[in-house]
Amino acid sequence: MEQNSKVIGGIPVPAVDPTQLQDAMLNIVKQAAANGAPALDTFAQIQQRRAARMTDAARLLGAKLGQTAPIVVAAQAMAQTSSDLAVHLTTQTARVDRFPKLHPNEWIVYGTVVDAQGKPAGGLTVRVFDRDRKYDDLLGETETDENGDFSVVYHERDFKETGEALPDLYVMVANASGETVYSSIDSIRYEAGRSEYFAINLGSTKPKARRKKAAKKAP
Repeated sequence: MEQNSKVIGGIPVPAVDPTQLQDAMLNIVKQAAANGAPALDTFAQIQQRRAARMTDAARLLGAKLGQTAPIVVAAQAMAQTSSDLAVHLTTQTARVDRFPKLHPNEWIVYGTVVDAQGKPAGGLTVRVFDRDRKYDDLLGETETDENGDFSVVYHERDFKETGEALPDLYVMVANASGETVYSSIDSIRYEAGRSEYFAINLGSTKPKARRKKAAKKAP
């Protein structure tokens, strides 16, 4: 999309496209997240410096053009966006730092629990099970933190049995009174991988079960 440009101090300045700016920010965040906590922390610091520069620019331009000038409003918006993004990245860095580092033969189930309003649900007990023909195995349990995050690390020996190479997972969530507030037992995650993520919304319907792969017939 072609953008109009403005001239400030004899220098042409392109108009800011908020949508393109947001998309660019999102792509940078994804790249930083893929590289772990150090990259997120570095990017957060960059955004903090960017917010300071844009705030100074908005102040100087506002003194000349007025606070309602489009370029001033755009600079203020960019400063606020960078500031908000820095706060978000700092929070994400702390979350990534708490994420368990897997050792050989270890598996993990992790995710986030939110309430019906989409807010993080902390202090809930999450139990992870492997569905078996006779008795389901409890692979582990934990509590959600203030961000609604949880993770359960388990070992191959916890689920491997004769004829079972991969676990068939489901999770259950209970409140402080021990009441079950969520269960995915009707939506088994068959033949789960080493790392499985569950996004649990206590106000939504349960996810559809993944169908179990049919056994190959002997030739």
